[in-house]
Order: sequence, then structure tokens, then C-alpha cells
Amino acid sequence: MKRWNSKFVNWLLLGMGGLILFFFFYEVLPYHLLHREQMILFLFSPIELIQYFNNSGGLARLSGDFLTQFFCYKGAGPLIMAVVLVSWGVVVYKLSFPYLGRWAWFVVILAVIWETGKECGLNYPLSGTISLIGIGLVYLLCRFFIRKPLKWGVPISVFVISLGYWLWGYGNWSSSWYNTPDLRREKMLAIDSEFYFGHWQKAQKLLDEDNQASLLSTYYRNLYNAQRNQLPDKLMSYSQPLSQVLFLPISPSSNYIMIYAANEAWFAIGDMTMAEHAAILGMIFSPYQKGTRPIKRLAEINLINGDDAAALKYLRLLQKTLCYKRWAERRIPGNLSPDVQQWLKRKRELISQTDTLRLSTDVSASLIHLLNNNRDNFMARDYLLCFDLLNKDIASFVDHYQEFAKNMVPSGIYAEALLIYLAEKKTSAEEIKEWKISPFILNEFKNYSKLYQTSNGNAGLLKATFGNTYWYYFHNALIER
Repeated sequence: MKRWNSKFVNWLLLGMGGLILFFFFYEVLPYHLLHREQMILFLFSPIELIQYFNNSGGLARLSGDFLTQFFCYKGAGPLIMAVVLVSWGVVVYKLSFPYLGRWAWFVVILAVIWETGKECGLNYPLSGTISLIGIGLVYLLCRFFIRKPLKWGVPISVFVISLGYWLWGYGNWSSSWYNTPDLRREKMLAIDSEFYFGHWQKAQKLLDEDNQASLLSTYYRNLYNAQRNQLPDKLMSYSQPLSQVLFLPISPSSNYIMIYAANEAWFAIGDMTMAEHAAILGMIFSPYQKGTRPIKRLAEINLINGDDAAALKYLRLLQKTLCYKRWAERRIPGNLSPDVQQWLKRKRELISQTDTLRLSTDVSASLIHLLNNNRDNFMARDYLLCFDLLNKDIASFVDHYQEFAKNMVPSGIYAEALLIYLAEKKTSAEEIKEWKISPFILNEFKNYSKLYQTSNGNAGLLKATFGNTYWYYFHNALIER
């Protein structure tokens, strides 16, 4: 009876530990797991599977990648993490109980917390934990053979250890020994993922809840507003760390998460050359130089460009996956599903029919090229004009406004910026009327100018009344040249 009670307590503790681990990853780090799935590409083909065993630890890596691919399903990632970490705890308990008795639970708790901390890192593979489980099972098996009065106990153990090393490796010790959950990073991954999957309501809710402005969150907030033709109306209603929040910079100092996200704005606007450039760089600088997310995006880009051969190269890879096979088959050229056909039609209306040479860092040239091919691309127009304004390049703004938005009635920051230009030229009142700027904005500009002069440009006083105007930004934002 006592032994039965002991087993019951053990199972109860395991169950409680599993539930705690499940809810930890489900509630605290769900997007962390989803991001890790996007960084791998598990191909279910004989050749790819055999390649796992070219080096030691092949079974651990194969098992880890196989399970990680299911992180794309809600709840599957936390469940897998809970099962794997509980299994690790069971192995530690089996190894230490003969020597520590009930104190083995203390070792188990420490070992599971330690391994959970490592799993909180973005670059620590699931195979790292599975490798430890495999090593533990090998030692348990060796202990079984050595304790038996068998003549071949030691030779068998040596063989088991050798085989175990080939199958399970020796663990992954390249990552930090412990990572605390990075909740800020989790928030950024959540915004990035929801935008990528087109869940606009979830993305908007996450942005509304984000009280700490960051480069990535402002970038996506601008993209969200631009897709609703509201970018100029809302540009000054939140902090703008200069023009890099319109198009994320790609440089040697950029992390791969930012590079991945950089293609989203270009893809939405219709510049597939720049989108492809960012997607490829994101894949190159990611931990494993592959991933389902960039492969899917590269397939979409080439479908939009009409390059079926290049699109098939990526789609055939995805056909060899378990989770994205159906996604790929619906996009095979010549066998497109109706919804994909409609999506392609909309995206192809934005792209350029001609090409031009330009630097990848020359944002204006890329946007002007898009507009020269399609004057109705309102997103490209707003991005170009707002790019000029965030750089405080009033001369370029006026030139581009007259070229691509001359039929508009200026409002919001466009009208505010035009008044700066007209004031610098000392334009007469009669000429100002020709720009059709509303009397309200004209009156506000007079009030701002008066307060600016009387307060000697006091930023605190100006912000209280005019903090959401372009005039305040123009006088107070620091531009790095």
C-alpha cells in the first residue's frame, strides 16, 4: 500500500509539473515557440532524413526538428515542450533516485528549471533537450547491463555508449546555460507573427497594448495605418524614431528578426525586388540559414513576378513538409486555387512592369519607380511623402507632392509641411489660397508660429499644444546625417 501511495505521489508530481510547463509556454512564450518553428524547414523525404545521421546526434536532431515543425499549431508547441521536459525530469529522477532517494526530486526540479531556461532562448534547439534525454537513457541502460551478472556486461555497455553517442550526441552546450523569459521580445514576436499571418485585429490589439515604443512596433504600426490609407493622418500621433521606422534598415548590425520583418513593408507596397532582397538576407543571417517563413515568402514573390520556375523551386520544398504541403499545392502554377488567383491579381496590380538599377539603400528611388509604373499605388505615394517628411526634407517632399499628389486636397501633415515650405518662401496670402489648405490649419499654423516666437522655441510649451503636429516634429526631431 505504501509503495502504491509513493507511485501515486510521483505521478501526481509529474502531472502537476507537466501542467505548469504547458501553461508557462502557452501563456508566457507562445510566439517564442512559433518563431522557432519558422526558423526550421523539416523536409519529409528519405534523402533529407538520412542526412541527419551524417554526424553524431542524428536521432536527437531528427526528433527535435520533427517535433518543432508542429509548433505552428496552437497548443501543440506548449504540449510538446511539456512532454519533453517532463521526460527529461523522469530520466533525471531514475538516474539519481538510487543514490539520493526522495532528495532526487530536488535534483529533478533544478534540472528541469535549468533546461526550461535554456528552452527560453530563441536559438536553443529542441534537440538539445532530447539529446540529454537520450544520453540519460543510455546511462540507465548501461547501469542495467553492468549490474547484471553477465560476462558481456561491460563490452555491451561500451557498445551501447558508442551507439548512444552516434544517435544522441553529447548535448547542446553552445547556448547560454540559462535564459530568463524575455517578455519584451515575446511582445515583438507576437506583433511580427500576427502581421505576417494577416491577423489584423490581433495585430492592432497588440499594438494598442504596446506601451513601450520600439523600432519594430512603430514600423508595424506605420504599416498597419498605411494599408488603411491612414499613414499621413496618424503619423504624428505616436513616436517616430525618424524614417527608419518606415523601412527597417538592413546592415551588419541588424539582427535577423529585424531583417525578416524588413520585407513586409516592401511586399505590401509592391516592390518585389526589395522584398526578395530582405527575405533572402533574413534567411542567410538566421540561425539555421533556412526556414518555412522565408521559403513561403520567396515562393509568393516569384508567383507575383510570374517567374513560375523560381516559384516551383520553393513550392516543391514545401511540398515535402507535413504542415505546409497543402499550402504549396494550392499555389502550384497552373493549378492555383480560386482564392490564390484573386490574391495574385491584387498583388500584380501593384508591381512595376519595368525594372531599373538602384541601390538597395535608396528608398526614394524604389518608391518613385513604383509610382512611375502605377500612379494609383496610394501606399507607395504615402510612404514616399512621409519618408521625406520624417527626414525633414521639405524640398523633396514638395517636389514629390507636386509630381504624385497634385490632385489631392492637402490635409493633416501634408498641409502642415506645405505651410513650412510656403513660409520659407514668404509666399503671399493669395498664392497660399491656391494650395487649398483649410482655414483651420492656416490658423493653427499662425498660433504655432506665435507661440514658437514668444517661447523662444521652448519644446515643453510647444509639445503641450502642438505635440502631434508636423511643425513640432520639424523643429525638435534630431536627424542623423
